[in-house]
Order: sequence, then structure tokens, then C-alpha cells
Amino acid sequence: MARKWFQLVGEDGNAVTSTDAVVVDIEDLDTLRGAVKEKLRDSHLAGIAASDLRVFTNRAEYDEKRSVLLPQSWSPVTAYGNNGENALIVQVPKRAESDLRYLSSQTFKNKSKRQYL
Repeated sequence: MARKWFQLVGEDGNAVTSTDAVVVDIEDLDTLRGAVKEKLRDSHLAGIAASDLRVFTNRAEYDEKRSVLLPQSWSPVTAYGNNGENALIVQVPKRAESDLRYLSSQTFKNKSKRQYL
């Protein structure tokens, strides 16, 4: 079992969450994406398939090149995300960002309605 640190970012590169961690038993991309999806399934990743998440090696590489993508489901993540300073970057697809804004506005409306009942 290994703890892998990550930060969720939008298509524009802006942080969606603060740095967080998941525990994985197999240190490959597929397992990491599944663990991140599971952790955020009811919030930022509701309705998003784990396979749609793009994972980059760390923030510095992401900011500089935007090309150090872990491309294959079986790509090992053993050397990455071992602490918060070198967190893996998990990018949410663009449509997820617009869906998230919609879901957030609906949640706010539903909470407001309940206050007046």
C-alpha cells in the first residue's frame, strides 16, 4: 500500500482542490485514477469517468511543459506523488468543469429551498 499525493486541476490549470492523498495497493495509473475518482465521486468528479482524468507527474512539469503526461493505464506511478510538494496533477476534462458549476448552483438552490420549508 502506498500513499499518493495529488491535486485536481481544471482544463485551464487552475487548482480545483487543495493537495490531497489516496492510498493505492497497485502503483499504476489506472489504480490511481480509480482511487481519486472514488475519493471525489460525490463532489468534483460526480458523473466523470476515471478514465477521463489526465494525470501529470507533478506541478512543476505540468506548468512548464504540460507534456509529462502518464499516457497508459499501466504506466507506473511508483516514483511520483510521494509527498505533497511533488503531488501528481490530475486534470478534469473541460465538460466536467461546466457540469460542476451547474451542479454547484443546483446544490445551492436546493439548500436555499430547504431553509424556507
